[in-house]
Amino acid sequence: LAAALNVHRHTLRKRLRELGLEKRFSGIDDGELDLITRQYKAKKPTSGLRYLRGHFRRHGLRIQRERARNSLKRVDALGQALRTHLAIRRRRYRVPRPNYLWHCDGHHKLIWWGIVIHGFVDG
Repeated sequence: LAAALNVHRHTLRKRLRELGLEKRFSGIDDGELDLITRQYKAKKPTSGLRYLRGHFRRHGLRIQRERARNSLKRVDALGQALRTHLAIRRRRYRVPRPNYLWHCDGHHKLIWWGIVIHGFVDG
């Protein structure tokens, strides 16, 4: 924003502070935060941290990620444990011999300049 206004970022920060437009975190205590979290989880029981933080923002609350995570752990400890337990378990990868299976992948990020990269790996 400072670059768009052609001022130094410190000047912008100072002017915002003078106008009372500082972005501060909400001064809500943990009890109230847990109450809001509990009410939200009653409506949306399968939602996680990102949705909860969006709910806070929609209601004008700026809450640190760590505080939101701790509140979610206090309110929904069982749900957190179950979701952690249901993490995907990776399988061992096996092929009978070399050159049995090949993997191909393409990288198109530089296509604007006419560069496309393809790679092949013996799996």
